[in-house]
Order: sequence, then structure tokens, then C-alpha cells
Amino acid sequence: MGKSKRLMALGKKGVIIGGGLKKTSELYRYVTLNQFLSMVERKKMHLTRVISWEDPWELPSLKIPTKRRNGKLEYPKHSYLKNIYGQCWSLNSKSDALWRIYSSRNNGILLHASVENFLKLDNLKFGFLAPVIYYSDLRQALAAIHEDDKYKGCYRFFGEALLKRESFKHEAEVRLLVINNEMCLGKKYKNEKHIELQIEPLSFIKGITIDPRASDWFVNTIDTYCRKNGFKFTPRKSKLYSPHVFAETKVIRKYIPVKP
Repeated sequence: MGKSKRLMALGKKGVIIGGGLKKTSELYRYVTLNQFLSMVERKKMHLTRVISWEDPWELPSLKIPTKRRNGKLEYPKHSYLKNIYGQCWSLNSKSDALWRIYSSRNNGILLHASVENFLKLDNLKFGFLAPVIYYSDLRQALAAIHEDDKYKGCYRFFGEALLKRESFKHEAEVRLLVINNEMCLGKKYKNEKHIELQIEPLSFIKGITIDPRASDWFVNTIDTYCRKNGFKFTPRKSKLYSPHVFAETKVIRKYIPVKP
């Protein structure tokens, strides 16, 4: 059975969720200022071809050769894995590491959304939203997504695009994945590094947190921009680096006199 027919056999449409996610689950995406402005002004979200991502261990089967009888090692030339596109979100809204990775100029934006927002993407016919599977043993991880009963359905098609080494576990990553074909997107994009999906930012973005290192003028500017564009929430600066330890924690010492 071909890939497209196997997708049809699932008998589902829209974004399918996996890995214990619920409609009410909160997701977060650390983006640059430019990415945020582009999303609002153009009303589009980008999915990037997974094989173009920085980590060379993405889609590991494409990097694993087959040993022929003559001893020659052959790497895959044709695979639908090369046509998987994705976008990364996180379950972690308070990560020093992620702020430093995605906000090198101290002006990053943390987008808030819920799983339910992804289920309402009208121009996405079929996709998969699930947490990354972190592994320490690649052989075991590959066997699990292809053979383990808890990884079935969409995992048979998208599972390899969810595999990531334990070194990245701090990201608590969740990925939206699609295959670049008519079944998932209604058409096939040719030779594209990015795929754009139409969204309505005012309903998709549920909140915004600003880099904890950002200057006050920057926070005020983002607040003004959001109000002018019709967002109903007020952007807040992250309190990750708040100097007000007592105000934030309410921890207090108790004075105990020492008897002489």
C-alpha cells in the first residue's frame, strides 16, 4: 500500500494529536521579533523542511546506509521522509536555555497557544501534532516507533520526525508535522524550503511573554503594537530574572532567639 493510500486508511482529517496531548494543553513557541511581526502582518505560519534543520541527526533513517551483498553501503535516494515539514513548539514556558537560544538580542517573543488552536487550521487537510520522543539508543528508538503498539497510526508516518537525542530534552518540544503532498496540504509545493499556512493571529495567539532581559521601552513598544493590532491580552515581560525574590516567592525567615 502506497504512502498516500495508507494516510487515507487512517480515516481522519485535520490535525491529529498524539503523545498524551489534550485540546486544552498549552503550547509555547520562542520566536524572534521578526518572526512575530511577520506572523501578525502576513497572517501566515511557516513550516520548514525537516531535513534542512540544523541538527544533522533529524530523520535518522536518511543517514543510515543499507549494506549490500557486495559490501557496498548505499544511502536512501528516495524517501517520503524528505518531504516532511514541521514547526516546533514547547511545553516549557520558563526556560532560560530556550530564551538564550532563540533570543540572542534580548528581544524575543514567547507565543502562547493551545492544542485546540491547531485543530482549527482550515487550510491543513492532514497533519500530526505530538511531543518529541527523546532517546539514548537510536536502534531501540527506531524499533519502537515502527513496532511498539503505543506508537501506531500517525506515528508510522511521522514518527522518525519526532525522534531527538536526549541532549535536547530540556526543550520539551512538540512538533506540528505534515507531508508535502495533496493529502496533507491540498497541493504539492515544489522545491520549497518553507510552507506557509494561513492563520488568524488574533484567535490563534492566546498570549505573549517578552524576553526577561528586554528593556522597558521594548516591552512598552510590543504592548502598543499588540493593542493597535487588536489583541485582547496584555503582553507581559517574563519574570524569570526578577530581582524581587521576596515579592515573587513570599518566602520569609522566622526569627528564633537563641537562649544564652
